[in-house]
Amino acid sequence: MSDNFFIFSAIGAYFLIMILIGLHASRKESHDGFVIGSRNVGYIPTIGSLASSLRDGMGVIFWFGFGATVAYGGFWLFLGTLFSYFLFILMGPRVRKIAKKHGYITIGELIREQIGTVTERCTAFITIFFALMMIAVQLYVSGVLFAEITQLDSWIGITCVAFVVGLYLYFGGYSTVIKTDTVQFFLILSLLIIPAFFAPPIEAVLDFETLFILDTSTIIGFTIMGMLYIISSADTWQRIFSARDDKVIKVSFPLAGVFLIIMTLSLVFLGMAAKPFLGDPIDTNTAFYQLFQGGFIPTPLLAFIAVVVMAMCMSTLDTACYLTTSTLAKNFFSTRFTKTRDKYIRFSQITMILILVSMSLLALNISDVIIFVFNAVSLLFVITPIYVLTAFGLPKQKKRGTDILMSISLLISCALYIYMFFQGYFEKAIMTIIPVGISVILSSLTLLWASKK
Repeated sequence: MSDNFFIFSAIGAYFLIMILIGLHASRKESHDGFVIGSRNVGYIPTIGSLASSLRDGMGVIFWFGFGATVAYGGFWLFLGTLFSYFLFILMGPRVRKIAKKHGYITIGELIREQIGTVTERCTAFITIFFALMMIAVQLYVSGVLFAEITQLDSWIGITCVAFVVGLYLYFGGYSTVIKTDTVQFFLILSLLIIPAFFAPPIEAVLDFETLFILDTSTIIGFTIMGMLYIISSADTWQRIFSARDDKVIKVSFPLAGVFLIIMTLSLVFLGMAAKPFLGDPIDTNTAFYQLFQGGFIPTPLLAFIAVVVMAMCMSTLDTACYLTTSTLAKNFFSTRFTKTRDKYIRFSQITMILILVSMSLLALNISDVIIFVFNAVSLLFVITPIYVLTAFGLPKQKKRGTDILMSISLLISCALYIYMFFQGYFEKAIMTIIPVGISVILSSLTLLWASKK
C-alpha cells in the first residue's frame, strides 16, 4: 500500500501543478487569449500541443499492446500522419490568413463562408460527436489507471481528472490548453528515459522485420488512417488559427509529426520490455495495467509512468473539451450567447463543465476502449474531403445547391458508416476507409457539378 501511496502522491503533485498553471495563466487573460491564444502561439507550444494532444490515453493502451505483440507493426500509421502534417504547409497559410481576417476560431466557420451553413452544421455535428467520444476515452483510461493504483473504484479517478481539467479550463480557456499541453509534451517526451531503467531486449528493438508483420490490407489501412486522422481533426485546424505566423505552421507541423513518432517509440519500447511479464496470450486492452500489478518495475519508475499517462490523457482531454465548446458556440448557438467577451467566456465555462460531467458518466460504461475509438474515428474521416476543399478555396463560388449536395454526401457517408458499424465491418482497419471513400467521390461529383453551373 505504501508503494501505491507513493504513486498516488506523484499523481496528486502533478494535478496540483496543472491547476496552478491554469490559475496563473488566467490572471492576465484577455478575451483573445481565452478564445484562441491571442493568435500568437509560437513554435514550441504549437509543436507541443499538436503532438501531446494526439498522444492520448487510448494511444497508451494501443501502442503498449502493440509493442508487446507486433512491435513496430503499427508504425505505418505514421507514414500517413507525416504526409498530412506536410500537407498543412500548403493548406495552413491561406486558412490562417482568412481566420485572422474574420476572427474565426473553428474550421466550421470557414466552411460556412466557403460552402454554406448546412454543410457547416453537418461537419460540426460530426466533430462534436468525435470530440465527446475522445473525452470519454481519456476519462476511462485515467479512471482505470487510478483504480489500479489506489484499489478504489474507477469513478473516483474519473471524477478527480474531470475536476482538475475542468478547473484550469474554467479559468484559462484555450490559452491554458496551450500552456498545459506544452508542459505535458515535455513530460510525455521524457518517457524515452525508461529504457535506461527497464530496457527491452536488444533483439526486439532491432527486429525491424516486424514492420511487415501485419497483412498488406492492414498496413494500407493504417497508412490511410494516419493521413485522414490528422486532416479530419478539427483541433489540428485550431492550431493553424492560433499560430503566430506562417513560419510557425511550416516548421511546427512537420516537427510535431516527428516528435509524435518519438513519443510513440517510448511506449512501444515499454511494451517490448514488459512482454515477458504479461503472460500468454496478451490482452491489448488490459496489458498496460499489468505494469502496476506485477511488481517487476521499481516504484519510482511506476510513479513516473503513471504521471506521464495522466499527462497524455489530460492533454487530449482538455483539447477535445475546448474544441467541443468552441464548436457549439460558433457553429450552433445564437450569437446572443457569444457576441461579447463576457457572454462567450461564461457560455464556455458552463458548457465545459457540463461536458466533463456528462462524459464522465459515459466513461463508466466503456468496455473495449480500442474498438470504441476505432469506431468513432471511422466516422470522423468522412469530413476530410470537405476540409481539404475548403482549405484550397473550393468551390470557387458559394451556392445553395452546392451546400445542399455537400451535406447530402456527408449524410450518405454517415449512413454507410452506421450500417458498417452495426454489421461489425470495422474489425479490419482497411474497412474504415470505405465511408470516407464514398464521401470523397460524392464531394468530387458535387464540385464538378458546381463548376459547370
